[in-house]
Amino acid sequence: MTRRRRDEAPPAAVPPFDAAFRALLPSLLGQTTQFRGARDQAQRARRAVLSQSGTFVGHRPYARGDDLRRLDWAAYARTGALFTKQLEEEERRTAAVLLDLSASLLVGAVPRRLAMLRLAAVVGGLALAHLDGLVVVAPGAGPQALANFTGIGQLAALLQHLEALPVATAGPEQAVELLLRRGLPGRVHWLGDFAVPAAHELPLAALRRRGVGVTAWLPTLPADREPPRSGYLRFVDPETQREVQVPVDGPFAAALAHELELLARQQDQLFAQAGAPLVRWPATIATSGQAAAWTPVLAELAR
Repeated sequence: MTRRRRDEAPPAAVPPFDAAFRALLPSLLGQTTQFRGARDQAQRARRAVLSQSGTFVGHRPYARGDDLRRLDWAAYARTGALFTKQLEEEERRTAAVLLDLSASLLVGAVPRRLAMLRLAAVVGGLALAHLDGLVVVAPGAGPQALANFTGIGQLAALLQHLEALPVATAGPEQAVELLLRRGLPGRVHWLGDFAVPAAHELPLAALRRRGVGVTAWLPTLPADREPPRSGYLRFVDPETQREVQVPVDGPFAAALAHELELLARQQDQLFAQAGAPLVRWPATIATSGQAAAWTPVLAELAR
């Protein structure tokens, strides 16, 4: 169910990457010289010479965007299927973005989904500029559920891919299953609202057991901390579009505020136990046309 005030208009269909954001993005990517997981330039130069370096650790199915030099033609001759050689060092120089596509992110004067997709563009762009690869995992998106990108030259392709993602319902366990099938990245950036914290417990534990670092990003709305104290709330089932309007009085507002505080504590506890930072950031940052507004986000990415 999504929550919206009675007098609040439905979220406008704002393009996730309008002209203003596309003009701002290069400036954001150019501001940050450090990106968590990146190696120094000397190591990158050495990899350019030793492009086949790294310890062989197995195979994974070929995915669009993989380096064709990594294809195992002997395996293809045996099986008729394309496999990519998985190198330990190669995998650790990539980053992954895990996206929640659920309808619950459509709510808000600045929809969380809009904020999430723009943050994914920033994180992904930095990974393309500073690392050797990016994988985008979007469970529930069918053929678009897993995509690989390499090099800053694929930034436009990344934006096109993110913009085409549908609204879909899928559990966090599906996201982690897709990611582990693809291969372990250096770091995972998980973007969503984490509305059901318990559903993320086992997937986060699976990543931690494999030594994968996770940063969770939750775009926040003013109503997350200060719910309305009067008027009406409109609850909408995102699947059936059935709705109910509930009047807000003092006791109801207090109970709602208590539930929101409880949810926040559960989210904090979940990620603390998983050893993963949870970054709450205002969704309004995503609609600012000023690069300075993104400074806290870029600083977090550089840690």
